[in-house]
Amino acid sequence: MILECRQKFSRTLAIFGAFALALNGCNQPSPAPRMQNLQFPIVVLFENSSVLRCSGPDELKKMHTNYLTLNNQVPRLIDSGFNIFSMEKLRSVHGGLWLMANPSGMTDVTFELKPQKSGRAEAQRLFAEQLRKQTWRDDQASLLEALNRSQSLLQMEEAISPHDD
Repeated sequence: MILECRQKFSRTLAIFGAFALALNGCNQPSPAPRMQNLQFPIVVLFENSSVLRCSGPDELKKMHTNYLTLNNQVPRLIDSGFNIFSMEKLRSVHGGLWLMANPSGMTDVTFELKPQKSGRAEAQRLFAEQLRKQTWRDDQASLLEALNRSQSLLQMEEAISPHDD
């Protein structure tokens, strides 16, 4: 009788434990997106109307210091699959003293990717928002039309990037 009670208790405890572990697993945050999972090329949109195209991870890991110092808001990264991320905690891997000694050079950077609302329509909306920041442009209407016709990330980037003719 005691042995039978122990077996029932052990089974009940095992079932309860498995259930508790399953519930606990549901509360775990999903892993942060990794740079290796990005579909390159990617485009980064900065607060100050700057646009940065990167063909691969190595290009994304290095930025001009102006991208770090001239922007107060978190930049948006859009990959070729129209997955959109905010680049949280974007900063140089070097300290403040190094940045003061090298105010206008390239620096290695680090950041955390946070998923945002994604898709081609959302990417077009963000690119249109970026184009509207370029207040010096007198061809915004035609560029917005080209942007709306764009089917790929690079076409969108091409539509809004200033060209030195």
